[in-house]
Amino acid sequence: MRIKALDSIRGILLLQMTLDHFGKPISHYLYQCFGFFSAAEGFFFLSGFVGALAAFSKSAKDPKQTWMRSRAFKIWKYHSITLAAVAIAACTILTPIREYFSNFPEHPVLVSLWSIPMVNTPDYLDVLPLYVVFLLIGSALFPQMIRGNILAIWCASVALWIAGQYGLRDTLNSLFPRWINHGFFDPLCWQFLYVTGAAIAACWKRSQVFTPTFFKKFDRLIPLLFIILVFLFLWRHEYIPLQQPSKFWISKAAIGPLRFVNFMVFVSLVSWIVRRFPSALDFKVTNVIGRHSLDVFTAHIVLVYIWLATPGSIRYHEPWNIAAPIAACLLLWLLAKIREPRQK
Repeated sequence: MRIKALDSIRGILLLQMTLDHFGKPISHYLYQCFGFFSAAEGFFFLSGFVGALAAFSKSAKDPKQTWMRSRAFKIWKYHSITLAAVAIAACTILTPIREYFSNFPEHPVLVSLWSIPMVNTPDYLDVLPLYVVFLLIGSALFPQMIRGNILAIWCASVALWIAGQYGLRDTLNSLFPRWINHGFFDPLCWQFLYVTGAAIAACWKRSQVFTPTFFKKFDRLIPLLFIILVFLFLWRHEYIPLQQPSKFWISKAAIGPLRFVNFMVFVSLVSWIVRRFPSALDFKVTNVIGRHSLDVFTAHIVLVYIWLATPGSIRYHEPWNIAAPIAACLLLWLLAKIREPRQK
C-alpha cells in the first residue's frame, strides 16, 4: 500500500525542481528556500526511503528484488530516449541549447557510445542515470538490509561519502576522455542520501530503532531542531552577520557536511509533521504528480530544454518568465492525470 503523504511530498519536490530549473525570478525565492539544501536532496532521500519500504513489502514474493532491476531498465530507457531526442534537436532545430551537447558534434560516435552506459550525461540529464545505478545497487543491498545488516551498509555508505569529499570522483573521471560530460552530481556522495533514506526505512520496518520510546524522546527534540532550522535558514539568506560557509561545507555536488546536517534536520521536522498530522502534506494535485514521478520528471527535462532554447527577449522578461514555469507545472500535472489508470 502506498503512503499518500509520500506521493504528495514527491510531487511537491518535482514541482519545486521544475520551477527552480526554469530560473529567475521564481527560482530566486524558491531555490534552497529552507536552508543550505534543495529539492533534489529530498528527491534522492525519498527514493531510497520508498524503495526500501517497497523492498520489504515485496521480499516474500521477490526475495532477490528483481523488480528493482526491471525499474532500473525502465528508467534507463526513458533516459536514453530523452537524451537522444534532445541531443538531435539541439544539433538541428533547437540550436540555442547546442552548448549543452557540445561534445556530440565533435565526437558523435564515441559520445553516443559513452552515453549508452550513462558515463556521458549532459546537464539536466544527469539525474535519471543516478537512479539507474542506485536501483541496481539497491537490488543487492536491500535484501541485506532486510536481513538486518543495516548499520554495516550505512557505514560503508558514509565511508564512500567521505572519500567523495576529498576528490575520489575526480580521480575516477580522469580515467575517461576529457570531453566526456560526467554530469553535476557526484554519485559517490549522492548515494549517501539514498542509502540513508533506505536505512531509516529499514530500521522503521524492523522496529530496531523507531520504538514508541524513541518517538517520545524524539518529540522532545522538536523545539531544538526547529531552532536549528531557523538559524540555518537565517544564515543561508544572510539575515545574520555571519560569513557564508565555505564550499566544502555546503557543496551541492558533493553533499557537504553542513548541507547534509541541514537537510536531515528538515527531514526530521517533516517526518514529525507526517507522523502527527498524516494528512497535513497530502494534497490531491501533488499526490497524482508523485505517483507518476518518472513520466513527470522526464517531461520536465524536455520542457526545461525548450525553455532554454527560447529567445532571451522572452526568457529574461516578465510576464513570460513567470507564466512559462507555471504553465509547465500545469502541463506536468495534466500529464500525470492522463497517466492515471482509468477506473472501471
